[in-house]
Amino acid sequence: MRPQVRAVARGLRPVRRTVRRLRHEQPLTLIGWHRIDDRHTDGLSTTEAGFERHLDLLEERGARVLPLMEAVERLALGSLPPRAVALTFDDGYASVVETAWPMLRKRDMPATLFVCSEYLPGTGRFDWDTRESIHERHRLATAQQVADAHAEGLDIGSHTRTHPWLPALDDRALERELVESREVIGDLLRAPVRSLAYPTGGWDRRVRAAAARAGYTAAVTVSKGTNRRRTHPLSLHRAFVPEETDDLDLLLDGAYGFLRPVDAVRRPREVS
Repeated sequence: MRPQVRAVARGLRPVRRTVRRLRHEQPLTLIGWHRIDDRHTDGLSTTEAGFERHLDLLEERGARVLPLMEAVERLALGSLPPRAVALTFDDGYASVVETAWPMLRKRDMPATLFVCSEYLPGTGRFDWDTRESIHERHRLATAQQVADAHAEGLDIGSHTRTHPWLPALDDRALERELVESREVIGDLLRAPVRSLAYPTGGWDRRVRAAAARAGYTAAVTVSKGTNRRRTHPLSLHRAFVPEETDDLDLLLDGAYGFLRPVDAVRRPREVS
């Protein structure tokens, strides 16, 4: 985060904590990453050391890391524990199953990985990665790696078939992106796929309705802020974690929620 934005968030933190106490309602914080590699954050990459610091902070803050679907169900019931958090990863990079997931398992922390069904062969590259020379960080997890990680406890959700900007699709193409990805991933895992991450956070009421018809019961956006009982389960707020642990600390208090109006006017970009 920019220093000016971080300063505003720090100023708002006491307000957010007070509001949380007055509501007598435990919120749910959803946070996300894309890939864990040797590169300092560029909006997609987080270093392994930085990710380790993030996990340290979660433990230090007493975060209760819950499986995503359990967290969403308990949010609706009003039965979340204090400092409830769910962890997510988008796109299906190999570094998640090879590096991040083993680190999470050591700490007994559940997580959800959202994958694009057309990229499950593991041989492709996303458009934004082709702007760089081929690098290990661009490598995607194979279907077998995803299935093996799922067998070990990693939750798997859909990130559509091909990672398009969903609001721009016609109804038929939208249905295909949502339904086929859910079916392909479900067949791979031999388990139902209930969660979705909108590519680039692209959604509107039409997209959300299509996600419901496709069989999803939870879907995450990239709109910052915590989630409350009144938050629609198919448009859950979530923030990606910058490299700095100070920013994660502020995210856990919902102090970056003031940026939500900015997130709401996002336009298609070739990033995940």
